[in-house]
Amino acid sequence: MKKIFFIITTFLITLVSCDDTTDTLGSSLIDINDTIHIETKEFNVASRSVRATNLVSRSTTGYLGKIKDPETGLYIQGNYMTQFRPLMLGQFEELDSIVVEDYNPSLPRWSQVKCDSCAIMLYMPTWYGDSLEQMKLTAHEMRIPYEEGVAYPSNFNPIDEGYIRTDNGSIHKQLSYTTSNRVYSLADRTSTNYSNNIVVTINEPYTDIEGNTYNNYGTYIMRKYFNPATSKYFEQQYQFNHNICPGFYFETSGGLGNMATIDYAGLLVYYSFMDNDTLFHTAAIFGATEEVLQKTYISQETNKMEELVEDNSCTYLKTPAGIFTELTLPVDEVMSKEHSKDTLSTARLFISRINNSNLSDYSLPVPKTLLLVQKDSADVFFAKQKLVDYRNTHLSSYSKTYNGYTFGNISYLISQMYQERAMSGLSNEEYAALHPDWNKVMIIPVETTYATLSSSSELTKVTYDMSLTSTKLVRGSTDNNNIVLKVIYSNFSE
Repeated sequence: MKKIFFIITTFLITLVSCDDTTDTLGSSLIDINDTIHIETKEFNVASRSVRATNLVSRSTTGYLGKIKDPETGLYIQGNYMTQFRPLMLGQFEELDSIVVEDYNPSLPRWSQVKCDSCAIMLYMPTWYGDSLEQMKLTAHEMRIPYEEGVAYPSNFNPIDEGYIRTDNGSIHKQLSYTTSNRVYSLADRTSTNYSNNIVVTINEPYTDIEGNTYNNYGTYIMRKYFNPATSKYFEQQYQFNHNICPGFYFETSGGLGNMATIDYAGLLVYYSFMDNDTLFHTAAIFGATEEVLQKTYISQETNKMEELVEDNSCTYLKTPAGIFTELTLPVDEVMSKEHSKDTLSTARLFISRINNSNLSDYSLPVPKTLLLVQKDSADVFFAKQKLVDYRNTHLSSYSKTYNGYTFGNISYLISQMYQERAMSGLSNEEYAALHPDWNKVMIIPVETTYATLSSSSELTKVTYDMSLTSTKLVRGSTDNNNIVLKVIYSNFSE
């Protein structure tokens, strides 16, 4: 009979715990059966801001530009690196059909083909800031590629790390642009076939790492493709990156007030060929798809970041690669001897957001989704691409109605923290010395990906949120009730 009552009680507690208050739960449930005892309590939760460093992002979205956060005055710069997917053999037209001017039959035909024009297109469907702001970028040719399987953090600077070619003949192309892209007419920009883009032409003479000179980078690509000795490198991504094209790094080198979102890039090699005595002009496209590495290097002011972290009036959530919020859960208080015979049924956490006092048309958006994860496990969670289990890890979406974030039931996590320490064989002091973060969790903005299966959606991916977001949260401490953990205990009275 007790088992039946316990199941009923647990079910009802679960239903009620989704409500916005637990103030009347004790009186509302205790009448179900006088052998079941329900008790509610509240505990203060301490919080602080923590600088987010060495983030490993697996997002394929890039960011390019520089903006100033109107709320905090923090300057944020985005720089974008991408590789390109190699064309499989046969995707250029046949060598004999490609137009070769002043053909010399004494030389191999592949050594005489030329590219008409070459360009890299960066597609930017959205942006933050003023679309008319004049921005500058510098496109750098990579000397060596980013490697698969290596965890490159968001503060990895390929220039400082020696990944960029600096010898004579290498590509360092500067370009001014606006995200409104007024080089196209209004009719073109409003056409359904138009995709907003930045075009970086690379038609200057180019010298490869072996010292061979070409009229442009596209000709280098074509001759490597048709050369029997090097055509094999186009059959596999690793060989292409290490022997033909390690990729390009786009550095923001001027301008302020705009950050473009890059969701696709393409290397276009334009050339001419003949078919039945008819001249055609076409392009081979090397795309930056999900199969290749794309990374954003985020540069921010170190001193200003530290000022925000030390701000005692609130805590911050700032992305990309900015600031997270750390919570110290009151595990000992929740699991005290007073409740040693009770079951911790529910532990609900709500964190209020502080509204932005600096009204601006360019205020950064609020993070949409937060991850709650044990501090010691955060790096492993993202490195191993884990999914949320709602036991040790939890998600919360921003609520406009309550202007904050709710984590519905973290009771398992609290119990697990307590049990791990109890089963360690160490005193509480010894355990804390070895595991100083044993009762701490991180609140981290994340991007989530869902797959639709039949009529339901299933979470398939959780990554760091690398978009531009910012908000202030109330700062909690053991001396105030800014952040409150509301718990429900249950037991059977004999």
